[in-house]
Amino acid sequence: MYTKILLVVVIIILSAFFYLHTQNPGVVTFVVTKDHTYTLPSTLILFAGFFAGVIVAVLNSLLVDAKKAVKEMSARREKRILAQADENYKKGIEALVKGDTNEARELIEKAVKARPSDTGRLITLSETYVRENRHKEALKVLENGFLINSNSIGLLIAIARCSNEAGDAARSARAFAEVLKIDPKNPYALKKLRDYRIDGGEWAEAALLQKTVYEREKDDGLKAKDKRLLTGLIYEAAAVDVHNGKLSDAVVKVKEVLKNDNAFMPAHLLLGEALSRQGNTGSAIKVWEKARERYPNSEPLFLKLEDVYLKESAPEKILDRYKREINANPNDTRLRLLLSRLYLRLEMIDNAIEELERLFVEGEDSYYPQILLGEAYLRRKQSNKAAALFHKALGLDREFLPPFLCSHCNHNAKTWAPRCPSCGEWNTLYMYSAVSAAKVTPLAAAKKAF
Repeated sequence: MYTKILLVVVIIILSAFFYLHTQNPGVVTFVVTKDHTYTLPSTLILFAGFFAGVIVAVLNSLLVDAKKAVKEMSARREKRILAQADENYKKGIEALVKGDTNEARELIEKAVKARPSDTGRLITLSETYVRENRHKEALKVLENGFLINSNSIGLLIAIARCSNEAGDAARSARAFAEVLKIDPKNPYALKKLRDYRIDGGEWAEAALLQKTVYEREKDDGLKAKDKRLLTGLIYEAAAVDVHNGKLSDAVVKVKEVLKNDNAFMPAHLLLGEALSRQGNTGSAIKVWEKARERYPNSEPLFLKLEDVYLKESAPEKILDRYKREINANPNDTRLRLLLSRLYLRLEMIDNAIEELERLFVEGEDSYYPQILLGEAYLRRKQSNKAAALFHKALGLDREFLPPFLCSHCNHNAKTWAPRCPSCGEWNTLYMYSAVSAAKVTPLAAAKKAF
């Protein structure tokens, strides 16, 4: 059918040519040079141009068809290569699961060559090296892949994990920081980078990261936990400011801590410390006194007030405070032990012995009162040499600080600290004694802890 149509068209064109040729006998003379001229019928020139156009169109069509054919051949070849790459990747995964890392690597490398920007395959290829503890090679694969995929969060997280396993915490932290540049609210990167900042003592940065974590958390239980951590981190940042003399910044941070948790006793202590260093001792004492009134189970405040009043040569003020509170709470063994300790510091030996012996009669026979009473007896007998040996054997501090127990993990601490040295929880250490331990269970202590 196509040939017949083409034949009809050719006949029509030839007929038109002969008709026009008979109707237009004119000729056209072309002068190339003065010695070379050409005379051609006008109709011949017309049809020659027409046929030239047809030839060009046909050639162009052939060229387009040739390009299309080459492109289709290339697409089919690419499809075969990708299909083979997918098959290699599948087999590589199976080999990796079986523990054959060499075979897995060979197959996955072939798959990666077909898809060099496939982040999943790059991460899997790096895993073959990780399985063999060849972290440098694994990192090289991941970092080369990241050069191609500079916005790949998956590759950055893989780099961070691999670096951490290789012991390069700094590189791991940098990778998580780069994740946050791409996705500032990525929860996994926020928490991991926060933990690195905590490990490095970079409390202010850790607090900023934790604040974002806290704000994005939806679960009420986890949100409460995140808030406690945020409170502790801000406190540590404030403590660093106090240490570095940035007292105004410290006061701002401490007030934020108390806004989050007004029962956070370390913050009350630190606020008073900052005010004291600013030369405002009176305000510092007011802060501590006010906190003591609101939170009675806060023996560290008494220790702080005790130091301040003794430094100002006003022991009668702290003695009076102790006696008033003990009269109001006669069964508070901890206060009575602290008063006995103060008597020793003031060389009021008979008063100390009287108070301590009364506690022993009441059943308080734990380690700490025994030490205090032993010291009191030594002082009364003036056995200086014996006292020196006693202190040397027990390794005691001359200030006879009371023992503290963590309400979260039951760790015994020699001195009070804002954060438990064992479990890392803030605001959990409380003064320990045998009588108080019998009266206060760990759970109750946790609820009453300052």
